[in-house]
Amino acid sequence: MRDELDRSLDTVRADLVEMGERADAMLGEAVAALVARDAARADRVPEMDQAVDALYARVHDTVFATVARQAPVGRDLRTLTSFLHAGLHLERMADYAGSVARAARRSRDLAPDADLLAQLGEMGGAAQEVGRAAMRALVAADAAAARAVPGVDDAVDRLNLGIFRRLIAVAAADEDLLPWAAHMIGVARLLERYADHGVDIAEQVVFAVTGHSEDLGVGGTLPGGPDAA
Repeated sequence: MRDELDRSLDTVRADLVEMGERADAMLGEAVAALVARDAARADRVPEMDQAVDALYARVHDTVFATVARQAPVGRDLRTLTSFLHAGLHLERMADYAGSVARAARRSRDLAPDADLLAQLGEMGGAAQEVGRAAMRALVAADAAAARAVPGVDDAVDRLNLGIFRRLIAVAAADEDLLPWAAHMIGVARLLERYADHGVDIAEQVVFAVTGHSEDLGVGGTLPGGPDAA
């Protein structure tokens, strides 16, 4: 029984790692397409989402089958629950990457601001780092590493605020840049949300390891959750 449960946990963990790698690759391609104004490259990104969706379906099915067959308790049950939630967050992250790619395609013929375009590229890289840090914590079942993820996300938040302010200023100063700026405000928001889901994954790691739910976005501890086993 224990061996079968461990195999199921390993299977789901491996699928989540693959989901994370694919979502990361999608965002990297989408941001690169945005910066290079490469419509053909942007068009390839949404197609990559199909594999992520298939992996999430497998994670979902494996988790529920394992719970039904093995009746896990304590940390094992929390781990499976956290894996299920992490899969959903990764699926959403891939969706955001696809949306960035679509925005890159729609804005390819609009006049851009080169400096702001470079900053958006930087923000995309920072968002990827949040996702990677969260996945490292998940694979290692490391609550301390998970609690450090919001610190990585701070860079995304700072860039988002700065980019938003600059986009507003650029659009106000040059109406020819207004259509492009409007698209890029949306892109910055997508990148921020991608990173936010990485923080959500980190919260799932903390719950799985400690048995307590922590809101890492505000640094507070929420009541509830069983004692750690």
